[in-house]
This record gives sequence, structure tokens and C-alpha cells, in this order.
Amino acid sequence: MKEGKEEFEKELKELEEWQENQYNPGYYIGSGRVPRPLKGLKKRPIFLMVIALSMILPLIGILFSKISAEDLIAFVFPAFIGVILFYAAIREMLEKRKFRK
Repeated sequence: MKEGKEEFEKELKELEEWQENQYNPGYYIGSGRVPRPLKGLKKRPIFLMVIALSMILPLIGILFSKISAEDLIAFVFPAFIGVILFYAAIREMLEKRKFRK
């Protein structure tokens, strides 16, 4: 329990340091580590799936309505990211299923 609290305090200090120096171009604050909330997305592919669908569904709705080319172009980039996230979620689900067997 104490280790978890110490780790939390360390992360909190790193966050405060980042906030103080985020606009200082000469200050190195990178440790090369990915923040925990971003690591958790790979562990729980259902979150990736929900995010991906929330990016893809508006494009599907626009395709079935009367649209202009500008509207379609505006939704292509988010839909592309959604497709990538959807692919990553399915790949991670398949890897987990393979690992369980």
C-alpha cells in the first residue's frame, strides 16, 4: 500500500514539474514513458472500440444524408483514425483470446 502511495506522489510531482515547464523550450521533461491512462487503452480494447465507433458512426450518418463534398472531407480524417483504433481493438482482442487458450 505504501509503494502505491509513493508512486502516486512521484507521478504527481512529475505532473507538477511538467505543468511548470511545459512552455519552456529549453527544459527537458521527457522520460520516454507513456502516461498510465494511455497504457490502459491497450489493456482494455473495449475502450478503443467505443472511441473508434464514436468516430466512425457520424461518417456513416452523413453518408446516408444529403451532403456536400466539404462535409465528407471534414469527416474523413476522424473516420480514418477511428478505423485504425477499431483495427487495434480487434487485434488486441484476438491476441488476448489467443493468449488465454
